[in-house]
Amino acid sequence: MIKKYNKEMKFITSRAFTHNTIEELKQELKMVKHTVDYWFGMFKNRAFGKIKDGNLSYEEWRDIYIKNGWVEVPEFRCFCNPKGVTNSDDWASYELDKSYLTIWKKWYQYHQRWNFRIAKLESERFDIRRIEELTDTTINECLLAILGLSPSIIGKTGFEKFSFGERLFEIKDIEYQDYEGNELTINTKIYANDSFGHIEWCLRQKEEYILLERLATRGQPSNFSDFIRSEKFLKWAYEYGYLIERVFKIRNISDSPWGEDFALKLHQELVNIGYIKGAFEYMWERVDGMSESSLHYLANGLLNADLIPSKHHFASIEKYIEYNSPKPLRKQYSENTDSDNPNEAKLRPSESDLLDRAITKLELERDNKLKEK
Repeated sequence: MIKKYNKEMKFITSRAFTHNTIEELKQELKMVKHTVDYWFGMFKNRAFGKIKDGNLSYEEWRDIYIKNGWVEVPEFRCFCNPKGVTNSDDWASYELDKSYLTIWKKWYQYHQRWNFRIAKLESERFDIRRIEELTDTTINECLLAILGLSPSIIGKTGFEKFSFGERLFEIKDIEYQDYEGNELTINTKIYANDSFGHIEWCLRQKEEYILLERLATRGQPSNFSDFIRSEKFLKWAYEYGYLIERVFKIRNISDSPWGEDFALKLHQELVNIGYIKGAFEYMWERVDGMSESSLHYLANGLLNADLIPSKHHFASIEKYIEYNSPKPLRKQYSENTDSDNPNEAKLRPSESDLLDRAITKLELERDNKLKEK
């Protein structure tokens, strides 16, 4: 039975959709990593492992092969193995050798970009206002939504002007000659899948993308459009179970691990600083823009200030404040992350300053009460 839609509904998605999509993307990223490793191996094996950067001059490259006893073919900027050429490893071209470094770097950058993006998509709270507030929305944004990924990510770091058709790591064909003078070219082939990168191509191959194309064109390819009427999309996505109506949940006050007295104080302070909204008796909701990492930071901050019991502080805070990410809260990263990995999501300083104010006030209130005793 198709569910009835009305314009006043607010939508969220099933965490199962998010989890499944993230896992699929991680698997596809492993395939990209295999390609990165392949080109790294090709680069490391050229010029006897002596190529360190893209600034290697022809003279420097030439000296490497001369010192190793290879025979120069100067008219084609090549060298050959003195024992003869029986396979591709027995000859070398200056432009070709340098191209392996260039190609590896581009694949590495593509992999790093999507490694960062997948981490951000996993940690981003689902927010569909970007679609709800516009008259028309792109197929790309709609696809993210029905796959359980937040369209609000577009425009943020790593997703500036994001589209499936972007070609951020494209290079021109690299021309070279082999030792016999044949003119050849080589390229990264990052966008070899119908002019799309591997991850982008995989997303466009999903059944959901095909359904969205039909929705946008009413099944007529000749009417192709990148845009869908937002209301039309929301109605369709809800009726077919991709989106679910957001219902505010009453909080189970009998399951209050920090006690209702402290919970009331915490609620008041978090409302005062503009971190949460909603009634005390309901599950508290972070205001728009507050990251998942901030909830991790808050739980740790309350624990470090000795305001809450030392056991299960991440699970406990979810009894009060809604948390909808498929990634366990304990695996979200705060500003205190020790890792140097630039792809790890970190807390914004503005969020930490805000939460520190609330935690400090709760500490002062506790300490003053202890003095009165």
